[in-house]
Amino acid sequence: MTPILFFGRVGERLGPEGSLDLPAEGLAVREIRRLLAERDEVAADALLRPDVRASVDLVVVGEDALARPGQEIAFFSLFSGG
Repeated sequence: MTPILFFGRVGERLGPEGSLDLPAEGLAVREIRRLLAERDEVAADALLRPDVRASVDLVVVGEDALARPGQEIAFFSLFSGG
């Protein structure tokens, strides 16, 4: 199982970490998001918001980015600051 990290509002709803069994060839971020959101209504509400971004190995990525087992995958809400 590959750990998936959650930060900000996403982490408040889902906890700091989840996991997903990724195939060796990896999955697109959009597919990871979809699989996690299918688990329950709370996950869907937290992950399918337009202000939730993803990162792979500490780099913010788009929905088509590929993530493989062993990489750090995280979902987080946008933060405001000043």
